[in-house]
Amino acid sequence: MWALIIGGLLAGAWVTAWRRSEQPALDYFCLGLTRGITRLYYNIWIRRRSPFPPAGPLILVSNHTCSADPAFLQACARRAMSFMIAEEYFDIPGANWLFRYMHCIPVSRTGRDIKSLRIALRRLKDGRIVCLFPEGSLSGTGRGRMRMTKRGAALLALRSGAPVFPAFISGGPQHTHVPSAWLLPTRGSVTIGRPLDLSAYRGRRIDRKTLEEVGALLVRAIVALDPRAGKPRIPVLPLGANPYDRKRRRSRQAKMSTV
Repeated sequence: MWALIIGGLLAGAWVTAWRRSEQPALDYFCLGLTRGITRLYYNIWIRRRSPFPPAGPLILVSNHTCSADPAFLQACARRAMSFMIAEEYFDIPGANWLFRYMHCIPVSRTGRDIKSLRIALRRLKDGRIVCLFPEGSLSGTGRGRMRMTKRGAALLALRSGAPVFPAFISGGPQHTHVPSAWLLPTRGSVTIGRPLDLSAYRGRRIDRKTLEEVGALLVRAIVALDPRAGKPRIPVLPLGANPYDRKRRRSRQAKMSTV
């Protein structure tokens, strides 16, 4: 009896909170589930230096340490994010529907994808959050440094005029193995910085030099959020050298030996 009463009260509270959010039921449920799993299962702590605006276009730029980073970043906002994702991932069964529902943006790895830029500008015009990883691929995982950024992030920031927030993902899986990054618990943090001041670049001709300057500014803003800056780092073992990967390798060798 008491279980029914408590369940009814919780359901009523959930419905009330959902109506106040003015979000579709599926969005509200999935965003809450993502925040809960990220904080309780993945042990990701959110550190904010500035809150996101409740509405309007926004660009979020971050370092990229593993395939689960989009979930870590989505846990920082109560609004759904549109991620810029390599176009080949849209061919994954099941994931295709999810990416399209989230209004994600397919990006070609050729480095000359004008179509993705136009779609991203359209998402921003619709008042959405566009999240991208300026490096274009995974960071030097466990090495404590970012790669050179692609010029697309700087071009999007200058063309759109939307506020740009930097974020830094610290800790976490820090490797390229996709299943373990999503399935195994970890520990880390996401630090959200204050919006960048790009007023000095407004009205300037957008050429290669300007894009490189803005790209360097994005990198400095992201790295400056590293909570371990100036502290000695514990080296992260590369893929194949940590205990989990050694166990997988021994298991495969044992299976091969029995064939």
